[in-house]
Amino acid sequence: MSLPEPLTTYLELRESTADGDEGAGLSHKAGGLFLLHVLEIAAYGEPRGGVTIVHDAGDHGARYLEAAHVFASQRWAVALPDMRGHGKSEGPRGHSAGVKEVVRDLASVQEHLAYRLPVAPKALIGQGLGALYSARFALERPGEVAALVLLAPRWRARFEPPKAAGGLMKLFKKPDPTAPGRVGLELEQLSSDAAARAAWSADRLVHDAISLRAGEQVAALALDVEQRLAQLACPTLILHGAEDRVCDPQLSLSRAGGRVEVRKVDGARHDLLHEANWRASAQQIAEWLAVQLG
Repeated sequence: MSLPEPLTTYLELRESTADGDEGAGLSHKAGGLFLLHVLEIAAYGEPRGGVTIVHDAGDHGARYLEAAHVFASQRWAVALPDMRGHGKSEGPRGHSAGVKEVVRDLASVQEHLAYRLPVAPKALIGQGLGALYSARFALERPGEVAALVLLAPRWRARFEPPKAAGGLMKLFKKPDPTAPGRVGLELEQLSSDAAARAAWSADRLVHDAISLRAGEQVAALALDVEQRLAQLACPTLILHGAEDRVCDPQLSLSRAGGRVEVRKVDGARHDLLHEANWRASAQQIAEWLAVQLG
């Protein structure tokens, strides 16, 4: 049986200031508008709630379609946004004007889901850097997240900064916040599944760029989330691959306590929903959501 095709939505958002605040663009005017690409999978049957999957650095939402169908089969409506500078969304590749911008964008996605599912609970699932973004959103807007799933959070992310200008130029040229550095992820670190690694390499929407501004904010974001994790108002599940070489799984295991539950996935590397056993992880998440949200 063929799977239902996703619905494509472009959310009209405001452009950002350099600090990530909302710019002064006017609705339905070309200037100041930004288009955020979102794929949507309808629940198979009466929806029990909404799930938004927030991708990792250099990634995009469409790569999570297979996992989305697992959640849809459990009657969750799923949103797969491409964050700014990723996938089919607009913006310089890999660039974010800051955490405030990310929180605004995720709020827009949640508001879009709320329009379709006004009273149903909403859950966030974040992978890698997307896990940190999801946790920060839940901390800042606690009433909007009923459950949170963090997949291999990048607690100690290391990105390669843009190359500095040479010669006299470095004395006068101020670094451009949108200048691209490198995510620097090696394919072998991504997944133990050769087919998943080949698909990543062949995907033209995947990239290795992260801007100076986005990269500089990650360390502070990770520290803030670590320090405030116990303040999360919603049940939280952290899944981390036991063989993850991008971020030490012990850092996640040490975060257990209170409303935060941590589970280790044996044999898995960093990208849990593109591993050889990805379906088992997706099913585990779906079952956990069912217990938490009914």
